[in-house]
Amino acid sequence: MNTAIIMLGSNTNAEQNIDLAKEKISEFYEIVSVSSPLITKPHGKNYKSDFRNEAVKLLSDETAEETKATFKQIEIELGRTPENKKQGDMPIDIDLIYWNETIVSKDYERFEFVRKCMDEIVNL
Repeated sequence: MNTAIIMLGSNTNAEQNIDLAKEKISEFYEIVSVSSPLITKPHGKNYKSDFRNEAVKLLSDETAEETKATFKQIEIELGRTPENKKQGDMPIDIDLIYWNETIVSKDYERFEFVRKCMDEIVNL
């Protein structure tokens, strides 16, 4: 069994979309813990409003690549398109940050909110 920590982010109906994402994720994986939500200012000029972010620790019997592919499918199901990203709307963003005790995304170093959310649940 693989342990993953992912970041969820949304700036469009954020609480609802993050809850829907966790619901969809739980259909495929066992959710072990979830961080407290954190509201952050957007990174990038085109985003219209603040983001809600949460880290989720989960267990997966898939490979990292298979798990990421499932996340992409969930993003599409919840309405993420290249067009809405260009317009500054992000219904849901799901990023794999941590896989089996290894940081796999530069976002952990780039963004304080990622570290804060992830560090809250990494040892739970």
